Amino acid sequence: MCADIVFIGGGPVGLWTAIQTKKNNPGLAITVYERHETYQRSHVLRLQHASLLLWAKTNNDEAEAAFFEEVTGNKDLRQVFARSAMAGAVYVATNDLENALKDYAAKLGIKIVYRKIESPDEAEKLHPECRLFVAADGARSKMREAIFGADALDETTLQRVVEMKYKADGKAGTLGKRGILKTAKIVNSQIFEYVGREKNGATPVTLRFFVDAETYDKMPQATFKDPLAHDDPRLPPSLAEDIATYMAVRREKADERYQPGSGKLSKLTLSVYRAKKFAAKRGDAVWFLAGDAAMGVPYFRSLNAGMIIGSQLGGILAQDLLPRTGKVRAYNLLRPADTTLEFMGAKGKNTGIKALDAFRKIDGKNPASLLKWSSRDRVRFRKRPDSGPDN
Repeated sequence: MCADIVFIGGGPVGLWTAIQTKKNNPGLAITVYERHETYQRSHVLRLQHASLLLWAKTNNDEAEAAFFEEVTGNKDLRQVFARSAMAGAVYVATNDLENALKDYAAKLGIKIVYRKIESPDEAEKLHPECRLFVAADGARSKMREAIFGADALDETTLQRVVEMKYKADGKAGTLGKRGILKTAKIVNSQIFEYVGREKNGATPVTLRFFVDAETYDKMPQATFKDPLAHDDPRLPPSLAEDIATYMAVRREKADERYQPGSGKLSKLTLSVYRAKKFAAKRGDAVWFLAGDAAMGVPYFRSLNAGMIIGSQLGGILAQDLLPRTGKVRAYNLLRPADTTLEFMGAKGKNTGIKALDAFRKIDGKNPASLLKWSSRDRVRFRKRPDSGPDN
């Protein structure tokens, strides 16, 4: 299997970077290794139009137009981007985005191989002819650790989160800013909701509960690959109550019809982290880090930042006249500016979230507050932990 460039990891950023590389240099043979034939993630992401256009190679051909329409609902995203003054965005389920990217990559002639790659040695042995490799194998990247060592990251934890993903029958609405703020005053945790587009008669919904360290530590281990049911009896009582209460509000105020049994919980920390180096030589090969293997930014910026930087990396990889050492220098030079701006934005938003949390706690006790549910509503919405979404 001869390839000019090999990607390890076929998630959104890995595929997007491969696509951008191919579009900048259609003559390159590109192979992407992905261990899952069926994507495992289904949470809703906020994808900014800018992330699909900044530094990206766009030519409005048939494959590009089909991808933009599938993901954003618009064939010519450049026109939408110009009209929205760079602020447009769409909520999309991860697996829908990944499937659209996979179809896009296939149309461009990018080869996708379903195989788990355990180490850089394995990748290099499979492709002795290749000198350019990209590790896009996620936040716990085995490639990154093998190449750069166990202390390859600089990391700071900002928040602790419990995430609930589920589906609603038909089209589900949102509570809106006022509804979310009102509901925040009758629960223990600060909550944010992300409602995707209806597809095949169902709407994906993601809720994020920002919890304190004690609640987070009391919750059993749960990941998106090994989640808990929303009504797991081991949940801390305050969290179980918040889930039931918030779902009661959404049932009435967002006209939501929860699909029984679809609710899954995972816990995660929202951190800012980045690799100390984004690219390095390894013998005759050169390795580049992309996506979560390279950096992570919370508040739905990881995907957006990863795709923007992936577009930059695609342009670097595609340059025939730039030697391998030059590609390493160019990519590492981009890192400080891009990651510093993202980190500043994430930390600024984190400060705003903490201020909003303080406000909701104070204003929730203010009898004169106009932004709160009525006494009758508060009694009706407050739920016992055993009266979750199915009730």
